[in-house]
This record gives sequence, C-alpha cells and structure tokens, in this order.
Amino acid sequence: MIFRNEVLEELYSKMIDGLDDEIRKKGLAYFVGMAGKGYGEDLSVRLMLIGRAVNGWSNEILSKEEEKPGNTRNTYTGDGNEEFKWVRIDSCGGLTAGKNDDYRLSRSPFWRTAKQVLSELSGEELPVKWVDDIAWSNLYKVAPRDGGNPDNKLCAAQIEMCKDILQEEIRELRPTHIFMPVGWSWFCREDRYDFSECFEEVAPAEKEGYIEGTAYYRLPDGHRIPVIVACRPERRPEKEYVRQIADCFRKM
Repeated sequence: MIFRNEVLEELYSKMIDGLDDEIRKKGLAYFVGMAGKGYGEDLSVRLMLIGRAVNGWSNEILSKEEEKPGNTRNTYTGDGNEEFKWVRIDSCGGLTAGKNDDYRLSRSPFWRTAKQVLSELSGEELPVKWVDDIAWSNLYKVAPRDGGNPDNKLCAAQIEMCKDILQEEIRELRPTHIFMPVGWSWFCREDRYDFSECFEEVAPAEKEGYIEGTAYYRLPDGHRIPVIVACRPERRPEKEYVRQIADCFRKM
C-alpha cells in the first residue's frame, strides 16, 4: 500500500522549499512515511508506529525542485521507501535493512517492541516480514543526514508542516491504534514544539510507568483512534513495557 497522495506531495514541497540554505548545507535526510503491502482495511489491527525522526536515513543530494517525496532514497538500498522495500529477509530468517546486514531489526528495541505490541493486539502469529502489516512514520520528516535527532532550529523550520503531514497520514491510513515511543516532551511540550494540539483528550499518565500519556485522533467521520505515547524502549524490560502498552490500548 502506497499512501502518498496529492495533498502529501504539496505539503512536502512546501516544507522542503521553506528550509533555508544554512540548514540545507549541513546535509539532510528526508523521510516519507510508509505502509506495508499487507496493511489495509481487511486487518483487524492496523498499527501505526510513530517515532521521533530517522537516524542516518540518507538521501541523494537533490536540488530544491528535485527534493520531492517521490525522489526519496534511503541509506540501505537506494530504492524508494514505500511498502518497506528496504527491509529484507536474510538467510537466517531475520529482517535486515536491505544490503546493510549490520542493521538487524531484531537488534533494535524500537522495532522489537513494535513487533511485540502488534502481536499482543492481534492475538495472531505474525508473518516473518511482519512490518508488511504496519504503517510507520515519524514526527519530524527532516533529520541530519549523518544521524541524530534534528536540533531546535531544524525542528522549528519544519514543525508546522510536519503537523499537517502527520494528520494527513493518519486520515489516509485510518489506523486502529497509534503507538508513539517518543517520550512525552517530544509530543507535548509547550515551551518547545507541540504535536499534542493535533489530537484530543490529551492526558499525561497519572501514575509511573512506561506509558507517559494518551490521546485520541478524531477522523473526519467522527471515528476516534486511540494514541499511546510511551518513553523510548531502550534499556527497559521489554516484556513489562509491551504489557503496559497492550493493556492500555485494550482499555481505551
């Protein structure tokens, strides 16, 4: 499933054209959200995974006119990123990032916990290439080419367009669950950059745990999608981390 539409094309173009030369000269990576080829209305659980920003997702050096979503290339294969084409099954039955065997999804807490959350919610055995059944995006669509999160200046330059892009992605994808392992300060922080205004019933967690807050996204038809914002999964006990998230989704 490729969910890139004319609205997203226009939003990305405006965002890219709005970046000044000082920001651009540092080297940037442009990320476009994706949905696996199995993601669709026939799935009882359509999980949308949203991170902070890509880390080391490299693009070819493009001019402003060439810097469009359809021209995005990723670090590992040089292929377009729709439908998780950058993920392949290796000879051992694991998932790796294209030609880069050093990047295994099983070594990443981000991907491991996403897989476990999907398994808990669906109650079904997942296919080997389980990412084909999810959608993935990031709060920030532009990040440093060499890795790391965008700094304050780069965040400020793109934040308003990123909000619009994220909402259009959600409307287009119609997930049943949205999971954001980004940390509350990346989702809801008035003195920095605030994505929470895109959602309703935004509430920080009332007790300590790995879930830092919840919200809902209301689609144009009135349907509400539950959203969980959790801390980053690194160095957390994954079984308990996943249990808290799955239990919370079931209660929402």
